[in-house]
Amino acid sequence: MANLRAGTLVEIQGLPGPAQPVTDASGIQAVDLNGQKAQLVSYDRDAGRWIAATFNGSMITVDPKYIRQLAGEELSGYDFVFGPKSDFDTVGAELADVLATKGYAVMKLFVADEDASDMVACAKRLEAEDQFSRLAVEFESGYLGKESTAKTLLLDPSSSEAPAHVADSPLATMDQNFGAICQMLGPHSEESLGFEIYSRTGLLLRMPLEESDEDRYPPAELDDGDAESYMHTMCRKKLTLLQFVGPTSGTITLSLPGDGEGGDIELQAEPHTVIIMVNSRYAYEYDPTGENLALATFMLSPPPVYTLDQIEGDVSALGMMGTGPPPPPGEQITIGGMYCRYGSGSEGREQLWASVGNAATDGLVEVPFLRWDHGPYWDPESVRGGAYTKHGSFGIEAVEMFDNKFFEISPGEARSMDPCQRQVMEVSYIALMEGGWDKRSLQRAPANIGHFVGIDKDDWLCMSTAGMIDLSGATGAAAAANAITSNRFSYSMNLKGASMTIDTACSSSLVCTHVSKLHLRYKDNEIMPASVVNGLNLMLFPGPFVGCCAAGMLSHEGRCFTFNSTADGYARGELCGALLFKAKQFNPDDGGLCCLAGSQTNQDGRSASLTAPNGPAQEKCIAAVLKEVGLTPTEVDCIECHGTGTSLGGPIEVGSFKKVMSVTPRVEPLVTGAHKSNMAHGEGGAGLCGFFKCCTMVMHCQAAANCHLKTKNPHLDIDGFPCQILSEVVVMREDSAYAGVSSFGFGGTNAHGEAWGRNIMTSRGAAQQDPQTAFQKRLALAPPAEITMIGGDVMEWETTGLDPRGDPSTRWTVFIDDDGVAEWEKEEEDAVDYGDEFFIQGTSNNWQPEALEQHESIPGCWEGTITIGSSGEEEFQIVADGENQKERVYSPSQPGCTLKAAIINFGAAGREMSWLIRGNPGETYKVEFFQQDKHRSIMWLKQ
Repeated sequence: MANLRAGTLVEIQGLPGPAQPVTDASGIQAVDLNGQKAQLVSYDRDAGRWIAATFNGSMITVDPKYIRQLAGEELSGYDFVFGPKSDFDTVGAELADVLATKGYAVMKLFVADEDASDMVACAKRLEAEDQFSRLAVEFESGYLGKESTAKTLLLDPSSSEAPAHVADSPLATMDQNFGAICQMLGPHSEESLGFEIYSRTGLLLRMPLEESDEDRYPPAELDDGDAESYMHTMCRKKLTLLQFVGPTSGTITLSLPGDGEGGDIELQAEPHTVIIMVNSRYAYEYDPTGENLALATFMLSPPPVYTLDQIEGDVSALGMMGTGPPPPPGEQITIGGMYCRYGSGSEGREQLWASVGNAATDGLVEVPFLRWDHGPYWDPESVRGGAYTKHGSFGIEAVEMFDNKFFEISPGEARSMDPCQRQVMEVSYIALMEGGWDKRSLQRAPANIGHFVGIDKDDWLCMSTAGMIDLSGATGAAAAANAITSNRFSYSMNLKGASMTIDTACSSSLVCTHVSKLHLRYKDNEIMPASVVNGLNLMLFPGPFVGCCAAGMLSHEGRCFTFNSTADGYARGELCGALLFKAKQFNPDDGGLCCLAGSQTNQDGRSASLTAPNGPAQEKCIAAVLKEVGLTPTEVDCIECHGTGTSLGGPIEVGSFKKVMSVTPRVEPLVTGAHKSNMAHGEGGAGLCGFFKCCTMVMHCQAAANCHLKTKNPHLDIDGFPCQILSEVVVMREDSAYAGVSSFGFGGTNAHGEAWGRNIMTSRGAAQQDPQTAFQKRLALAPPAEITMIGGDVMEWETTGLDPRGDPSTRWTVFIDDDGVAEWEKEEEDAVDYGDEFFIQGTSNNWQPEALEQHESIPGCWEGTITIGSSGEEEFQIVADGENQKERVYSPSQPGCTLKAAIINFGAAGREMSWLIRGNPGETYKVEFFQQDKHRSIMWLKQ
């Protein structure tokens, strides 16, 4: 008892009869423990018994008189026994020393027979689920050993993608055990083994191929990406861990790698045994007998890390080589100017993005008193035929203000002008000016620029009819006509292109966008180089509020609860926005902001009713745009819905784009938004507002959040469809993106448009990055290197990419062509004279170099001795022969270095940069210095 402590390995002997299970254990039979080996876990002083774990994984309690401590020779089949009370630091240090000495180690794990059976059953279930496969023939020797084939499965039991029965199985525990072994070795590997353990691979399950498996498990086909990944893994692989689960055993044969001569070592691969091998010392061959499951993992050194030195060539092209889908093919329609007056006080795209893109604001307010006194119309209970809502997005302050003098309009005519005309004049001009035209140049020489306005309300004319305003006089007829809204701007700016106002209800302005595109691409007549598209809606008097409430169209809460379970109608919004389109290729350096990739319109035809939405027609409209642009659904990152906030309109729309976007499987979800939750329903101007938002999103490569999204509308059918309805801002996956918007008129006219853009607004974008950052990003996304597989030895393979076999100081020249393909070329360095003979200098010889002797049998190894003086420590350096020895010093990278595996520099060095040996005075240490080309190491041992 006195010599026993927790962690001691013992044998049970002398028990008078079988051990009985505890009272609450069901289905467990009495067991004869005599002769079983175990590890002591803790001592129960109250009961006077030891709690122990047997080698087969059972927990027992036993009287000390039945315990015998095991001697080391009784465990001759194992280098280590790893149990629940094994000390991590002690085992880790000793395991590293054994691996450094022998090149392999055999470890016994405590695994219950029931757990082993469960692991085999779990593996068979995975096989029945067709999870196993066969590796490529070229990879089998690296992953499975020489002359080996097997059906395999790379598994991460902790992953959310792992089947539930795996996460709950002992396989997850075994994976954790591998992680524990990796942690044990990590602190000791660099000093004992000469390399750092950086990470490990996942859990590899392997089972022998049966005769009936030949057709079921053909060898996998591989491409350059697979070959490059395999090459890097094999070059980083330092240790192989194999755990044998059973139920049968097998044989492991260790041999020198390559064609090395020497006797093979044969080890028994018994169940519950782990064999660890140093890959630079031994190759192995595994021969299982019968049904067998084995687990494997590989400990890896750090991946190669490079530092960019100098970027040469067309550096400006790096900004144009951003990642993500390319711009639309063929003749492009570029957006060269944008301006808006939208909800939340958004004057211009910067303020719009700040409010909607970053802050996700709710821009709706109560009806301003300066518009009208809403009190007399306020009828929340709907008993007087009034308006049951009092909110809207009144996004344009001082709507009646107008700079008539700038546009050369008399005060009298300006006074009678519809405020819609005033807003179109000002907003369209700012967009036109950003695109490169101004009033003065256009007065000198007219331009064939078109102007298209989408509007579906005529509040000003209704107010005149109701006697609220007086439009009599010479200018009255034009003051309230919607047709004049577009024509007046063309007249004022001397624009000769097509000019028209389009009313298709809610889809008006997006239909204008499509018509504008058609005019820009029409080349048979005088070419139209640009066009301005404007969409607007103003709320000037209470009539539409009362009318829409009478029809039950507006939300009782005064918001568009798009996609939310409380969706009960829409909220009205006020807005005015303009985009300048140009028929030219996208170039951000020439004022290009983004592109109109494609657009289409169609009609519902005869459906359930005149105003009922038609899902199939909406579906055809979206599909037509994808076909026009040549897009697959997975290339579209975001879709901006019409999403007015009705309980059934949203689900019908989602169902439409779901059918289109589900044609090809998606990895990333389709981001789904609705600007009406922020800025309400802009009615005739809503379509352009949604497209405007899409433009800002692709210019930032971010998707904006929806407001008022708390509980999903139960009518939304998105189960099984990777669709992400946003409640917060998300960054898009790459440096460019496509975003589409749909707009549907209540009379059945549908429109859809796709915007393409590159991140030109944030520091994440390639155009905003410094050349080195842009080059690194492009290099990381280059396609896999071409691998030439010469024979079965991966060390003989050739690659056009970064060679993982290169030394840390190797310099490379990297070429990236226009297609993003990278090619690495190794720079040949001038031969460096590292020395033919070596000397030791330090405090023991007063820094006078003394010659080292060459080792008798190890090439490149040189030996010398140092005797510790009275101070108890000695410093030293190694010096190479040749002229000017002060410039030919081998020294550590830090002063007073006591680490044998530290970085060794070669060149001039002060005496402070030296190795330090500590010991007792009079002790002698043998110093061994190894040097071959750039490879060098140093160690010292007490004699």
